[in-house]
Amino acid sequence: MNKKIVLLNAENIKQMQWGAINGCEAASLLEGLHLKNKITEVSYGEFLKTMPISKSGNPYEGFGGSPYKNQPGKFEAIFTRPLKKWASRFDETIDLDGSDPDTFYSQLQKENPVLVFVTVHFESPQWEEYAFGRAPENNHAVLLDGIDYQKDLVHLSDPIDGKYWLKKEKFERIYATRKMALSIL
Repeated sequence: MNKKIVLLNAENIKQMQWGAINGCEAASLLEGLHLKNKITEVSYGEFLKTMPISKSGNPYEGFGGSPYKNQPGKFEAIFTRPLKKWASRFDETIDLDGSDPDTFYSQLQKENPVLVFVTVHFESPQWEEYAFGRAPENNHAVLLDGIDYQKDLVHLSDPIDGKYWLKKEKFERIYATRKMALSIL
């Protein structure tokens, strides 16, 4: 039987305090790894140094730029496949790209947090065309670490906005625009 409320209580890493204006994927991943008691002695700054960088700026190959600054013509992000490969150095993960959100909630029941690609402040995506394809200019990643089925809320550890509960419907609507996620086991 599923618990009515799950709250894994992940830490919150504030990417801006580290000067990593584009470091949301790394912060969310490290929050999940720390929650699973992996590489707990590694700071966010040290962790960023291990992130794979794409020489071509393609986030499907590695991080497309710098987590510390915006660069013209670059899309500063790292998408699921290279993120999973990077994470595999520290823990097992499951690529949940294309999955229904119920899959996330099942992962939470197993005490596995889920890194989810969304948008900054859960605003509507601002789509742009890049050499690698279409992506939202307001790209963001957060760690899903809780759900309240009775109130239809999800709990997030957001590297920009902190820890908070959000309407499940809003979370699912923004997730559905890209359907990119990774569960940390």
